[in-house]
Amino acid sequence: MIAVGVGLVPQFGRETPVPLPAGFGWDAGRFALNITKGSRYCANLAPRDLVDAGIWTGAAVHVDGATGDDGNSGLGAQDGDFAAAKRSIYAAFVAGNATGAPYRVIVKAGTYEESAFTRNGNDEPSQPVAIIGWGGPVRYRTGPFAVSWTDAGGSYSTGLSAVRRVYRRDVLDAHGLYTELVKASDLASCQASNNSWFDDAGTVHVNIGAQPAPGDIALIRSFHGARFMSHTDDLYLEDIHCEGGITGALHCDAQADRNVVGVNCSFRYCAPSNINNPRDAVQIRRTNGLVAFFDCDASGGAEDGWSFHEDGYAGMHVLMQDCTGYQNGAFSATSCNGFTTHDGVRAIDLGGSYGWSRNGTEVHCIQTTHTWLAGTRAVARDVDGTSVAFKCSNPSFMWLQDTVADAQNGVTNYAIEANGGTVFTRNHQALAGGVATSNGGSVTGF
Repeated sequence: MIAVGVGLVPQFGRETPVPLPAGFGWDAGRFALNITKGSRYCANLAPRDLVDAGIWTGAAVHVDGATGDDGNSGLGAQDGDFAAAKRSIYAAFVAGNATGAPYRVIVKAGTYEESAFTRNGNDEPSQPVAIIGWGGPVRYRTGPFAVSWTDAGGSYSTGLSAVRRVYRRDVLDAHGLYTELVKASDLASCQASNNSWFDDAGTVHVNIGAQPAPGDIALIRSFHGARFMSHTDDLYLEDIHCEGGITGALHCDAQADRNVVGVNCSFRYCAPSNINNPRDAVQIRRTNGLVAFFDCDASGGAEDGWSFHEDGYAGMHVLMQDCTGYQNGAFSATSCNGFTTHDGVRAIDLGGSYGWSRNGTEVHCIQTTHTWLAGTRAVARDVDGTSVAFKCSNPSFMWLQDTVADAQNGVTNYAIEANGGTVFTRNHQALAGGVATSNGGSVTGF
């Protein structure tokens, strides 16, 4: 349930009210919304009001990855007092759990790496919790932030085990994402191919045409990311940025009646321990409650970017505002999507932007889900022969309102594909790509 307000001012101002589409089926009794449209679509909510109010009055456990000590209490005289800070996020979970009540973890801006988040999945919260970056972004990576490189003749090497994906941080794409290096089949191939890497039994070689600086290369190891497999209470994340994770950069799996909220976060570059079992950048499963993200990104997933599943436990409602997902899909993964809803999920996406995934569809609604997309943009540039911007499969329903589709460069290009599903459009614009219906699917106005 949406919690009682705690005196916070909503982030988004009121403009022209926009009703939910007829037949959409959103549970407004549990999750009341006031959608407005001005220069963009907004849900007029204060994100901190969406979780257990006890989080904001409970204990505040502080973390400072540079000068903290896990032997400290973590408690301060007020929020932002790091004098007795813990060093790792998981140690703050242990301390907060011991209170037996809702709490918040206040993490000083900086870098946190390897198993510093949940001790590789061993220490999770057991109470309603908020994890908040203080004074700037908290950046967590399942690998080191700096390494020394040795000239290996045609490549540069460093000793590090269990590396699964490798990126250049000094070369970013148009969306600000790292550039992934291609894994070579052997050392000779790596040394002959620019922008490649090779793992020689725990010695990682990279070839970028020059010696990398210590922070130029992101080595994503086989560790868990922000993994919450047992946590069943409200979860709030703010200014938390996760790179890597063998089950996803953010993964909530436990069957739970709770809300999950993220504000100004990113979840990227997940790296499965087995490339034949790729995982999503963000996967939220079996949650009866509101799952809401504001200004968040899920990119570089090995399969999907944003993925929402009921998986036999009904009641998930998803609200996305100004969220993004790019360059998802890796290895031999198929059906890779920037944003996807499954089962009976009810989902709203306001002002989202998704694109450049491989071997799949940018926005895909599957099974019996109902999804309303307003002001959303999907850019499909698939390399598998078929580029699809918006797809509605099985007996699911999709509403496209003030949306933009751009599907190009494939042998077949679809702005909208209704494969058994029903798509309703209002002020939808197709910059490129056609419309396809199959298996009883339809596309019509509303």
